[in-house]
Amino acid sequence: MLFSNFFLPLIDAIRYSRRLRHAAGWIWYIRGMLTTMPAVRVTCLTRALRMFENAASRQKAKQALEINPGFDNPGPWEKAVRSEPRYSKLLKERPHLTRSVLLKAPRPGEEKGVLLVTFEYNWVRLLLGLDERGRKWMDDHYNFVLSTSWSPTDYAVLGLALASFKSNLFVQSNHYDEIDMIEAFHHRLRCLQTLPCDWINPDLYAPKPPETRETDILMVANWGAFKRHWELFRSLRRMSPQLKVVLIGQREPGRSRDSILALARYFGVPQCIEVHESLSIEDVARHQCNAKVSVILSRREGCCVAVVESLFAGCALAMREDAHVGALAYINERTGQRLRPGHVHEDLMALLERSARLTPRQWAVENLACHLSREKLNALLKASAENHGRPWTGDIAQPHWRPHPTLAHEADRERLRPAYDELHRRFPQVFSADLIETSWK
Repeated sequence: MLFSNFFLPLIDAIRYSRRLRHAAGWIWYIRGMLTTMPAVRVTCLTRALRMFENAASRQKAKQALEINPGFDNPGPWEKAVRSEPRYSKLLKERPHLTRSVLLKAPRPGEEKGVLLVTFEYNWVRLLLGLDERGRKWMDDHYNFVLSTSWSPTDYAVLGLALASFKSNLFVQSNHYDEIDMIEAFHHRLRCLQTLPCDWINPDLYAPKPPETRETDILMVANWGAFKRHWELFRSLRRMSPQLKVVLIGQREPGRSRDSILALARYFGVPQCIEVHESLSIEDVARHQCNAKVSVILSRREGCCVAVVESLFAGCALAMREDAHVGALAYINERTGQRLRPGHVHEDLMALLERSARLTPRQWAVENLACHLSREKLNALLKASAENHGRPWTGDIAQPHWRPHPTLAHEADRERLRPAYDELHRRFPQVFSADLIETSWK
């Protein structure tokens, strides 16, 4: 453990090197172009697409996929996706959809319903849990909003969705910079102008006044290595030992509360750190509403829901300025500070000093509240229906994240329950009988 901790900065520099990432993309691209097996070609070229750092290289990978295997035959895409261990094990052990919610039921006159499916592994459950006839029925009766969990997303699964359905697909990217990349992948892809973390309900947060907040620095992040707790610990060595620091996370393979505490000891953190594991969403919110600064140090992930939660809780926000994390776009003069690599401790102390003068909650309410995201999605779906000559006589319901998607209003739940029941009757292998009750878990 001590030996591996010593090399953390070096490992970090290698892992997040853009040049090495781009070079890895070319290796996958060459492998994909040399193989004669369509499914292997899909795997290699979509991995190259995720690795490439410029538009010209991504265009080459995309064009190669269009030529072979193309998007008309789901067979190679399905074989490629099934071969991924993380998906094949999940399909075998837990085939039912989770973290997915109906936003609208189908209506007479070929008016489509709307199904929001979050996380790529749930896209896989939907696509591979249905046979050809089931996919056609779903395509005829529903619009699909595919919400990503990482950036870049899994283009192999996105290609499978394109090959399985013939209608436009609506994608919610985890990074604004990836929107153009997704829409360039295929002409039937339409991206939302929101991120998955933009479904937070501000009414569920009761922020304390700045002068009564007791926690100086809060980090809400699972214990995974990509969350990079070590950089916070290294920075805390150069900050006041009187600071109150709170960490909230959950177990990841090989990492727990104990391993995080051991990491803090290795870096010689002088503060008495409070560490919590697997708290309820209500308890997490209480900590967020009691903190002055919320810090996220990931260099690459999705949009990071904890960021927007922190804003609604009134926390000043701190993130690395070079992070490929979607919610970095939400740091401005009203909400927080972008941290300079090598100067994290200085920037955190400066942010702490001025945190009481910032207005993160007000900015988030004005720009990110879940009802604003609903309005944007509803407008996109309505315009698409009208452009294709389909009726639009009813709007979508209001979802919110707590901590995963669910319907915000009981009236919508009861109104949509028959549509949930129908999907369970038709496709019990994909839609569980209690999805409406458990989607948020």
